[in-house]
Amino acid sequence: MSELVPPPPDYPPAIGPPRPPAAAPRLTPWWQQQRPETLPFVDEPLMETPQPVPCSGDCADDSGYEEEEERPVWFIPAPGYYPAVPTPAPPAALSPRARAALYNLTAAGAGYGLGLTPLISDAITAVGHTSISGALVLGGGTCLATAHFWDRRTRHWWCGLAWAARIPLASAVLALALYAPAATT
Repeated sequence: MSELVPPPPDYPPAIGPPRPPAAAPRLTPWWQQQRPETLPFVDEPLMETPQPVPCSGDCADDSGYEEEEERPVWFIPAPGYYPAVPTPAPPAALSPRARAALYNLTAAGAGYGLGLTPLISDAITAVGHTSISGALVLGGGTCLATAHFWDRRTRHWWCGLAWAARIPLASAVLALALYAPAATT
């Protein structure tokens, strides 16, 4: 039985790929490699010190030199590389209350021009012939119902559409404000 098992070798077993011969050239590390001559600015310093340019005579200071604002081309970033810095909005020309008043008054004027304010005013006046409190309840109920069911849902729309959707509420408020119960003819 001992004849079937070979004797152990007198060298260690080879694991992995074979070693290259000792005469094979090794690659030089990247930090020791020579730079190719085709790169720009190889022999020049990275940044030159700016030399003053002689002034043509209309300089603001008395030094006789003007500053030159020229940067190396490689230092200029590509357009759109840096995000734009948001600039703060200029202060509004009108206060928020004045803008809200103009917004509502123009919507009420548009409703008056379209005939919506006289229509609501005629309904309030017709009820006002029998009862002043009924006319005020009708006008207030019209304003509240328009505000709750229509204007509340449309005020966050795009500005022009929200203004157009404000016309019914502004017209109802204007009709109620213009209602004069003692001025019936």
